[in-house]
Amino acid sequence: MKITENIELIDGTMANCYSVNLDGRQLLIDAGTRGSSKKIIDYYRKNNLKPEIVLITHYHPDHVGGLKSIRDEFGTKIYAPDAEIGVISGKERMTPAKSLASRLVSGFMKSEPVEGLSRSSELSMEGLEVVETPGHTPGSTSYFFSKDNVLFVGDAVVVSSGKLGLNKAFTLDMAKAEESRKKILEHPAQIILSGHGEVYSKSGNETSK
Repeated sequence: MKITENIELIDGTMANCYSVNLDGRQLLIDAGTRGSSKKIIDYYRKNNLKPEIVLITHYHPDHVGGLKSIRDEFGTKIYAPDAEIGVISGKERMTPAKSLASRLVSGFMKSEPVEGLSRSSELSMEGLEVVETPGHTPGSTSYFFSKDNVLFVGDAVVVSSGKLGLNKAFTLDMAKAEESRKKILEHPAQIILSGHGEVYSKSGNETSK
């Protein structure tokens, strides 16, 4: 689904994954579940494109599960939140939220470890800003593309019924998550693209603040 001239939602993935054209360079936002990787790879093959960079918003398996297959296929460079590289590379264990659902997912939904990751804090590209939005996970990170005025937030917030809320069942630190939600609302980005839910436009949702 086309969202802006340069941004497209890749259909059929469990968590939202987005393809971005940044001045001719192809970037992928999040990598879906392990089972979603084929759909992502097929999307790029069908369009004769190759993702040069993957930007990871956070370490949950529905956002990093497809990473290994995608990198094996395309040799893509991966940027991930500094605080979460240990988990994504398999060197540390993920800390679940307090809910039973979170504990079950962390116990049964596994991702293949991926090494050789780059730190999001070291990412430097014109037209791209790294925004720290912790709370949902320790290092939850958002990415702002100024040309399209779009902020990709992963699960720092979820879009539901035209409002930006928090996924309480899977959020590790609610106080920090609420601070990040306010930060996202106050950010100059006009379009918010979440890992779950529909497109959020600030101009069309003034009352949700």
